[in-house]
Amino acid sequence: MKRAIVLVTCLCLFLQVNLSQAQTPFKRGVNLTNWFQTTNPAKIQFAKYTKKDFENIRSLGCDIIRLPVNLFYMTNGKPDYTIDPVFLGYLDQAVNWAEELGIYLMIDNHSRDDIASKNPDLEVLLTKVWEQLANHYRKRSMLILYEIMNEPNGISTAVWSKIQQNTIDAIRKLDTKHTIVIGPSSFNTYNELSKLPEYTDPNLLYTFHFYDPFLFTHQGSTWAHPALASLSSVPFPYSAEKMPARPPELAGTWVNSTYTNYPKDGNVARVKQLIDIAVAFRSDRKVNIFCGEFGVYMKSSKDADRVYWYSEVRKYLEEKGIPWTIWDYHGGFGLFKKDSEGSFEKDLNIPMVKALGLKAPY
Repeated sequence: MKRAIVLVTCLCLFLQVNLSQAQTPFKRGVNLTNWFQTTNPAKIQFAKYTKKDFENIRSLGCDIIRLPVNLFYMTNGKPDYTIDPVFLGYLDQAVNWAEELGIYLMIDNHSRDDIASKNPDLEVLLTKVWEQLANHYRKRSMLILYEIMNEPNGISTAVWSKIQQNTIDAIRKLDTKHTIVIGPSSFNTYNELSKLPEYTDPNLLYTFHFYDPFLFTHQGSTWAHPALASLSSVPFPYSAEKMPARPPELAGTWVNSTYTNYPKDGNVARVKQLIDIAVAFRSDRKVNIFCGEFGVYMKSSKDADRVYWYSEVRKYLEEKGIPWTIWDYHGGFGLFKKDSEGSFEKDLNIPMVKALGLKAPY
């Protein structure tokens, strides 16, 4: 009898541990960028992607597409923020393709900062647009997920958390079924995850983004502050012989300390250490986590180093049971050869595809 009790107790503990670490039903995918990221619905080039593109993505071994949408631009503005039916029609078609092919589709509110985090009407905007989307998609399959807002910033995680909770509540009044993707402020950094409150909703997915070491992943970029356009050929892993000189125009900026620290930051061990911050959060909270973005800008990075970084980050995410979507598919961080036409039939960066553990078609 005592033995039976012990066995039952052990089984219960085993199930508790495994359920607490249970992850999402999808594993890997891409961000389908520069499609719904326009300043109004009329500018959406809907023919940019077709069902065939969804089929191609699935053929690589992907089971999820994260779809960035400039959601706030898809409304008629104050006071009602009514979503444009033209946009909804386009989005419905993407949803249909995903459901027909059995691919998860994450609707990612990717609205720009100046009308998002820095907008005093942010909470009103979020609740109104998500009430409409939740009502519209509440009867669709579980393949559809809602991401409240990409990379909130310029606002503390404490303040953002209250706004996020109210948005969750607004969605749940209409849709208790679909998974809601949430994250911290400061651009969805893993360092802010632990500052989130313990939300009680049982169907949340906690997201974080990973672009470390930033000096490597964003070399050549123009949108950082200061711009890193003049920075190129930063190696990964760090090599003193291969390290380029710091551009003089970046003197006196945060880049100084980043350069100084790169010998200890530019290696796989450090990358794993940083990802482990998100892993520790998952273990502590017993929640599901997801890496919604990770990548290296291809313009000024060495392709071999870039491929190596993707391989090591991807393998460690998977070792830790973390599903992911790379940034991006086509684009400056994408799966296609630099300066190519982006043809699936001839322009895929095959070493990159293999580094991500995907199925190379040729």
